[in-house]
Amino acid sequence: MNNATPVFLAFLLVLSLPMMATVGATPSVETSGQSETALQGKQFLQTAPVEVENSTNRLQLDGDVSSGYTEYTPNIGMVFAIADDELRIDHDQYTIVDRKFATASREERIAMINRAYKRIQQREDELERREREAVERHEASERSSRELLQALLRNHNEAAILSDSLDDLKERASQVPSYSLRQTRSNHKKLDYHQTPLRANLEQLSMTPVSSTPRDVVVSTSQTGYQIEIMDGTQYIVETTRFDNRDQTAPDQFGDGEAYDHARGLYPWAGDRPYFQDNSPDHYWTEMSHEQGRLEFYFDSGTGDVYREIQELDASLMPSTEGESWLSSGVTMSVNRTSMGGPIEVTVTDTAASEPMNSTITVDGVEIGETGDDGKLWVISPVGTHELTAKTENGTVTGRITR
Repeated sequence: MNNATPVFLAFLLVLSLPMMATVGATPSVETSGQSETALQGKQFLQTAPVEVENSTNRLQLDGDVSSGYTEYTPNIGMVFAIADDELRIDHDQYTIVDRKFATASREERIAMINRAYKRIQQREDELERREREAVERHEASERSSRELLQALLRNHNEAAILSDSLDDLKERASQVPSYSLRQTRSNHKKLDYHQTPLRANLEQLSMTPVSSTPRDVVVSTSQTGYQIEIMDGTQYIVETTRFDNRDQTAPDQFGDGEAYDHARGLYPWAGDRPYFQDNSPDHYWTEMSHEQGRLEFYFDSGTGDVYREIQELDASLMPSTEGESWLSSGVTMSVNRTSMGGPIEVTVTDTAASEPMNSTITVDGVEIGETGDDGKLWVISPVGTHELTAKTENGTVTGRITR
């Protein structure tokens, strides 16, 4: 067996194993889907990231936004369990190429590599099309939030496998005298933006025991993009994509050093720190680390607009302002807000004793989590106005929050 074969076998294997797990595990994990809410809201039209004081700017969706919670349980990860016939054809094709590679002439090897490389590029484009279709169908209410997350997770996994295949193909090319694959770096960057921290987080959660507490994820879409948000303790992870900010046909408008300055201008607060930047033929990628977390974004070389943004922020370090408070049944519930629709810190106390209280927090009836002994819980609010409720052993208090 040659070097490339294990990668392609792994490609098939990874897509086959979860499918087998689906058959056996579905009955015991079919618990989600009922809690998904159909919430509607609006946001401003914005192309550039919206300015935020003392924190990172934020990319926002455009136009009418459909936004709501979806309950994340282990079975949501089973979608990338579905291996289709086309992938099996790919496997067969690559295996045939591998068998013949050892005895092929130089010209035949180059032709094999070029065919395999072209196929990988086609699959890269298919990931993009799959993502856009999933978002468009979700925005048109033809696909649920669970199904959208499943499509993103499937891309996450396939991108990783394609990236490995690309490395293997490049190594195979190095075995051909006076020949090499020189453009793989841009291919890797294109695959990288399907492998995000948020998707890795969801993938990890999908592999947790079925009995684990579900995680609520906020899914928002518009006609031009999507935003996925999740809280993990105080860690806020948000991934935003704007398809309308992308124009791969436009020429690169940036000269030497201009893209670096442009990136700083897009996120001046984070851009004051040292950061890393890389470019590909039609886009630039930038990563900035700062005291509140990490920012990663892609901007189009033709439009200059940010079309993908990933933020990992510690909510407890983000600037916040004191918001509303509500009192009922001897229980006080108050909220502190972070900027630009970021996480909300909910605090529940015994009104008379001013002591923190454990409570169950719900938004529009969807259980988000418990405040615990310190009486605090960070939550994400979907776009729009929603009912926030804290249920304690002493009673229940309800308020309304708007994003």
